Amino acid sequence: MEQALQTLRASMLECRECAALVKCRSRVVPGDGEIPAEVMFVGIAPGRFGGDLTGVPFSGDRSGILLRRMLARAHIDDVFITNLVRCNPRDERGRNRDPLAGEIGNCRRHLEAEIAIVKPRVIACLGAMAWRHIGGVNSNAPFDPVHPSIQRRAGAIIYPMYHPGYVIRGAYAERRYIRDFLRLRRYLDASHNVDLNQL
Repeated sequence: MEQALQTLRASMLECRECAALVKCRSRVVPGDGEIPAEVMFVGIAPGRFGGDLTGVPFSGDRSGILLRRMLARAHIDDVFITNLVRCNPRDERGRNRDPLAGEIGNCRRHLEAEIAIVKPRVIACLGAMAWRHIGGVNSNAPFDPVHPSIQRRAGAIIYPMYHPGYVIRGAYAERRYIRDFLRLRRYLDASHNVDLNQL
């Protein structure tokens, strides 16, 4: 599995499919973590002060610091962390922007290959965009991390969580965010069929 991941990473590093991203990125940022992993966390894109500088998703910036602090507090350590796209998308003023649908589509094969290699039990979608593109787009399930619903995808559970950037902006309290991670930890410790709202 490790060799397969190294081969995949090498192909990512050579990717030049999105001209706008190639122009503004500092580097390509493959996923990073345990193989196999109990949980795969999928964000949106490397941050310009985080993964785009460090080469590791969710590291070096406020979102990465918060995510990793939550993981430590909830004792969730068997994880693989990645994003919908591997390059930092920026607007004309050099600020982070959301990736375009075409950019996500171009990177889809990289994400699918990572999922196949990592074989996560749970895919935790960090934000509504990840939820729509991974689990919610073909269902009627709303993005609701407070009352999460279970979606299944090729043997994995798709699990909604807020993006740490949402918490940093003050839209969701950190004390509630840690409760969400503790709920996920309890879910991981329980059966696959447990009612999440009872945890």
